[in-house]
Amino acid sequence: MSVKTLLKRPFDWVILLFFILFVGLFIFTFFNETFYDTPVGQITKIENESTTNITDDNHNKDTKYNQTLTLKILNGKFKGQTTTISHHYIASQADSEAFSKHNKVLLHIDKHLDDAYITEKKRDSLVVMMTGIFLLTVLLVGRKIGLQSILSLVFNTIVVLLAIYLHNKFPSLNLFMLMSIGVVLTTIFTLLLVTGWRWRTLVTVVSTLLGTFVCVGVTQLAINLTDGAGLKFETMSFLTLPPKEVFLASVMIGTLGAVMDVAITIASGMTEILRRTPDISMTRWALAGRNIGQDIMGTMTNILLFSYLSGSLPMFLIYLKNENTVTYTISMNWSLEISRAITGGIGIVLTIPITILLMQLWFKMRGANP
Repeated sequence: MSVKTLLKRPFDWVILLFFILFVGLFIFTFFNETFYDTPVGQITKIENESTTNITDDNHNKDTKYNQTLTLKILNGKFKGQTTTISHHYIASQADSEAFSKHNKVLLHIDKHLDDAYITEKKRDSLVVMMTGIFLLTVLLVGRKIGLQSILSLVFNTIVVLLAIYLHNKFPSLNLFMLMSIGVVLTTIFTLLLVTGWRWRTLVTVVSTLLGTFVCVGVTQLAINLTDGAGLKFETMSFLTLPPKEVFLASVMIGTLGAVMDVAITIASGMTEILRRTPDISMTRWALAGRNIGQDIMGTMTNILLFSYLSGSLPMFLIYLKNENTVTYTISMNWSLEISRAITGGIGIVLTIPITILLMQLWFKMRGANP
């Protein structure tokens, strides 16, 4: 199929325009230093001064590198000038970072250029590239549904950030309440955008919200009955908020996506079965919905578990490297994550019968016409 033939379809023009915009923005990131308030420098020369083998108290071995970096300032009042900076990093890069020639870095400069030091790499090119590839892939594979998914993702992100912003701006507002309102809004918007206004959309919205909030309620009940025993809330000790409130909000947000996926899968599957076999018995129809739920229940629970555990894997390894026991390491790093995964699994399991019952109820109220 030729390019000319492909571009006859309107949505292909959307993809082409997005690709052009993405490439243009990616190229722009290589020349956008003047738009930064933070000084930006480019490494033009690296001199290796010395290398030292180091060993800590727990016999962990590493290598320390001492370098002198020559940088050219690309913006600000020192633009065009050159300076040298002493840089030290270790091979594991646990608390430092290695740089290469031609890397662009963000700098902190007081009054004199000699006082400059590196704060971090300039990473906007990488961020734009990865974001663009992700969005372009979603559009190419999902097409219009992919575009709707992107809009949903943007909306959901804005809602969550807005809830956090409002809580920071007005501390008297309860964070859990704000997140609950956000969950309701994101659920309605996402399902309306993805599935359109259909009778099963209402069923999916209600079952998603019921599954999510029942899951949070069960979690709250379990915490009250056990007084939170086993949950390492001290890992959130730097928060100035009640840790249980933050934990429940995180459970609600984390559970929502999995519960929504289960609800929409069962509702869509049962709708299609009803459309193809309108004379199916109510019992058989409910059994089909249960089978669909059982097929996805295990995979969705695993997705939740792996998603939560992966984020704390680096800290998990650091604990083990410093001769902490496995049980202590798990309790300090994975206590809350495992709890979130388990409670999310409860939400997934509860959503299956809730969705099936609501589908049956709606069927009786509206008749067999899907």
